[in-house]
Amino acid sequence: MLGDDFLKLADSLRKSIMQQISFFLEKFKTLGMDSILTKKVFTDTVEKILNTKLPSDTIRIKDGTIFVKAHPSLKSELYIKREILLAELSKTLGPTKVTGLR
Repeated sequence: MLGDDFLKLADSLRKSIMQQISFFLEKFKTLGMDSILTKKVFTDTVEKILNTKLPSDTIRIKDGTIFVKAHPSLKSELYIKREILLAELSKTLGPTKVTGLR
């Protein structure tokens, strides 16, 4: 009887630990992938709207804002079309992923 209670407790404890480990590992499963996905969607959107290819190494994302290193004329074009670009990104990625473009 005591052995059965001990086995049930041990099994319950094992399941609880496994769930906590699983939850912890889920956080790392997509670590860094959001940034890569956002860059890919942004470059595809820019190509679709402006007919211009942007290399992904010219794009940096910080706190929901996309920073682009590019020629001033391209940056001006991105600025002029930023509302359209952000709306398209919002449709694809969700409204909270990208909040600004610089």
